[in-house]
Amino acid sequence: MINSSSGAGGADAYTDLSSVNSIRSLGRSDKNQALEKIAQQFESMMVQMMMKSMRQANEAFSEGSMFSSPAGDMYEDMYDDQIALSLSQGRGLGVAEVMVRQLRQRFGEPEEKVLDSSVEDYMQHRVPRPAVTSSLPSSPAVDAVDRPAEFDGSVEGFVDSLFPLAQRAAAKLGLDAKVLLAQSALETGWGKKISVDGAGQSSNNLFNIKADKRWSGSSVQVNTVEFKAGVPVPERAAFRAYDSAQQSFDDYVAFLTDSPRYHRAASAEGAEQFVRELSDAGYATDPGYADKIIRIVNSAPLQKAVASAQLRSAAQR
Repeated sequence: MINSSSGAGGADAYTDLSSVNSIRSLGRSDKNQALEKIAQQFESMMVQMMMKSMRQANEAFSEGSMFSSPAGDMYEDMYDDQIALSLSQGRGLGVAEVMVRQLRQRFGEPEEKVLDSSVEDYMQHRVPRPAVTSSLPSSPAVDAVDRPAEFDGSVEGFVDSLFPLAQRAAAKLGLDAKVLLAQSALETGWGKKISVDGAGQSSNNLFNIKADKRWSGSSVQVNTVEFKAGVPVPERAAFRAYDSAQQSFDDYVAFLTDSPRYHRAASAEGAEQFVRELSDAGYATDPGYADKIIRIVNSAPLQKAVASAQLRSAAQR
């Protein structure tokens, strides 16, 4: 799971007094993440109280000691506060995790809803759904259609179909397979909106890599929307086409490792750094691209689907 320490509410020092305002701001856009931060704050306060009680219990042993002083006590309190905050980060002591489960039942949003909204919001910009305006035969230049065969639009079906390919590709990049699955899910609407050619044949382009002058293979023309100066602008562009999903994953790895533009992403340590570097290098123009991928990676449906795929893979060995 990706845990960001630089996002809203992610205070690294107990002296950071802006965390409450950051959590309030975060709650407007992502209730579930805000609830996690609130639970961490509560766990930190609880640990502070525990450490203070332990210090008070040992005060009798320090009476009359030459090493005891008001200044020393003050620094001990500061140290305890910082330790309490550090202990509450990540998984912490488990108290925050229990609180989050309870709080989400009453105040949070279902993970599936958060997950679907991230993908749907991006697909509206990346590859818009073709508008149905009449019963006349559709144009041969349809850009994206539902894929009834390989993908049914579910998280489980998407992961089951692509997990082995994602695992091998991710290993070449030193990443977790969930990152590549999340990115391809965002780009293709869980496989249901893969670009097609004029005859309706799938491009198998799982990462929506464009067919620029460096590409000598097949391509498909797609109506898309790119952000320019923060404003979505419609355009028609050529995207690479492959014979299989395997070729798509192979080309994605080569695309990143062979291009100086994505050197920082290809050599990134950890999932979040990879996604941030990929976005900063301009892989997509959507300003929220990295956050959407991270949200999908951290979502319970993807985590559960990948865990099931890993168990099946292990059982087949």
